[in-house]
Amino acid sequence: MHISRSRLPLRRTCPTRPHGHLSRSGGRARAGLSAVALAVAVATGVAACGSSGSDGGGGGGSTNGAAKADVSLLGPAKAATGTPVKIGWVSTGQTQAVDTSGEIRAAQAVTDYANAHLGGLRGHKIELVTCEDKSVPANAQACGNQFLREKVAAVGAGSPGQTDPWLKIVAPAGIPVGMNLVATQATLSTKNVFIWGNPLASFGTPAAFARDKKLTSAAVFVIDVPAASDPAKQLVPPFFANAGAKTQVIAIPPGTADMTPQVQTALKNKPAMYHVIGDPTFCSSAIKAIKALGITQPITALDRCIGADHGASIPGGYSGVNIIAQANVDPSTPEFKLFDAVLSAYGKGLKFDAISMSGYQGMLSLVRGVNAAPGTDVTPAAIATALHTMPATTYPLGGGSTFQCNGKANAVSPNICSTTGFIADADKEGTLTNFRSLDTTGIFKLGAS
Repeated sequence: MHISRSRLPLRRTCPTRPHGHLSRSGGRARAGLSAVALAVAVATGVAACGSSGSDGGGGGGSTNGAAKADVSLLGPAKAATGTPVKIGWVSTGQTQAVDTSGEIRAAQAVTDYANAHLGGLRGHKIELVTCEDKSVPANAQACGNQFLREKVAAVGAGSPGQTDPWLKIVAPAGIPVGMNLVATQATLSTKNVFIWGNPLASFGTPAAFARDKKLTSAAVFVIDVPAASDPAKQLVPPFFANAGAKTQVIAIPPGTADMTPQVQTALKNKPAMYHVIGDPTFCSSAIKAIKALGITQPITALDRCIGADHGASIPGGYSGVNIIAQANVDPSTPEFKLFDAVLSAYGKGLKFDAISMSGYQGMLSLVRGVNAAPGTDVTPAAIATALHTMPATTYPLGGGSTFQCNGKANAVSPNICSTTGFIADADKEGTLTNFRSLDTTGIFKLGAS
C-alpha cells in the first residue's frame, strides 16, 4: 500500500536535548539499563535533529488528505456515565526550541473519543489534567505536585521533555504512569510505570531484519556523538548476536561529507547488510558512499534519515533502502483509519505529524489497556492492577500488533510492554510502502552485563 511523503511522521524540531526521552546524566554510559536509556535518545532524539519535511511533511498535512475520514469507524455511541476520573497528562508544550502542543491536543481528542464511544475509562468519564514541563526540571516537578493536588488516578504521556522530576513525586504516591516511547533509568525501573511501545526498535528491528533475511553479519554506521555512539556500541552487538549475526559498529564524526573511507574499512569484513543511525545529513552521506562503491547488500536506516531534500543528494535516492519506522502509518490499515477518524471528529483541526501521533498513541494505549481488564474501579491501585493483568491488546497505529504489560513482553525491562518493530520499503524520494512488522522474538536481550 502506497503512502505519500506528506503523511509520514518525519517532521521534527530539535530541542535543547534529545527530544523528550532522556538526558545523559554525565560520564560514559554504564552497562545495563543506563545503556538502554541512552539508546532511546538515539532512536527518538539525536537521529531526529534536523529532520523535517519541507513540503509540509508530517507537520503540515491533514490526516484527511485527498479522502475524507470515515467517522463511522469511531463505532457506536457508548457514553461514559460513571463518576469522573482524573488522568494527568504531561507534555513539553511550546518552547523556543520545540512545539509539542499538538501532543496535548491529540490526547484530548482521544479523551473525547473515549468518553463518547468507549465508555470512558471503565465506564467513568475521563477528565484530562494537563501540564507542560517546557523541558525545565522545575516545571516538571511542579507538574508532579499539580497531579497530587488534583488527585489524578494515573498519569499519561507521549514524549515529555522531562520525566524523572515528576515521576519521583507521583510514583511514591502510588499513581501509575503510562508513556508511549519514553525510557530513562527511572522509567525503566520504577514500579507501576508502563511503556506502551518499544523504544528499542531502532536497534533491534534491524537485527530482526538480518535474521529474517538469514544475514550473518552487519556494518553499522552511527553518528559519533556520545549519546548515539556509546549506546550503539553497547546495544547493537548483543541484539544482532541474538539474531545470529556479527556486527561492526563504526562511529563517524558529524559533518563528514565523504564517508567512502569508512565504508571501505567496513567492506573489508564483507558485511551482509548495512545499518545507518543518524540525522538526514549523516544518513545521506553514508548511503551515498555505500551506493557509490557499488555495494548491493541490503541497507536499513531509521525513518528520521529521510530529510527535506527527498534523497536528492543520493544516487538513486532512498530506493532499495529498508526503513525502520516508529509506527505503521499505512493508510489502508484499520488503525490508521481510526486515527484519521478520531482527529477528524475530535482534533479540532489538529494535523497529522509525529507529535500528534505520539499523543494519540500514548493516551489511547492507556485507555485500551485499562479497559481490556475486567472491572469498574478506577483508583490508582486498580488501574495499576488492570495494566499488569490486561491481555494482549491492539497497539494504536501498530498495524495490528499488540502490547501487553505483564512484565514479560521485553526482556530488557519489565516496564516495556512491546517488542514490536516496523519496517517499510522506500522509493527514490523516500515514499514508504509495504509496512510490516518483523518477528523480534528473542532479539531484545542484553545477556550478562
